[in-house]
Amino acid sequence: MPEIQEMTGFQSPCAEYAEDRLSLDERFLTNPPAMYPLRVSSDSKLFDLKKGDHLIIDRSLDPKPGELVIAVISNEFKIARFTIAQNGEGYLMPFNKKVGDVEAEEDFIWGVISSQHRKFRS
Repeated sequence: MPEIQEMTGFQSPCAEYAEDRLSLDERFLTNPPAMYPLRVSSDSKLFDLKKGDHLIIDRSLDPKPGELVIAVISNEFKIARFTIAQNGEGYLMPFNKKVGDVEAEEDFIWGVISSQHRKFRS
């Protein structure tokens, strides 16, 4: 079937600056099977988090020094910062828990916080 094209004037001068539509799913959910949303239940000045913030947790990532992680410490989910001491061992701060400590096998990193989202107006 022949196509019919109709010319209706000039192209918009802004057309060359047009960008693709922003998709938050594509931007923040890069590995959906390993990612979980979490809502912060209380303010934390230490980690600059506010009650109601949404965090995306990626369980497939290995933590890098300085990143925020969700850790299971004494059978509770906690937000902690992963740090590497001078001896090369990983610690969860501010809890000062060593990652992979034989004496506290129940303490481990559950996932890495890959993004934080805050709504400024309700």
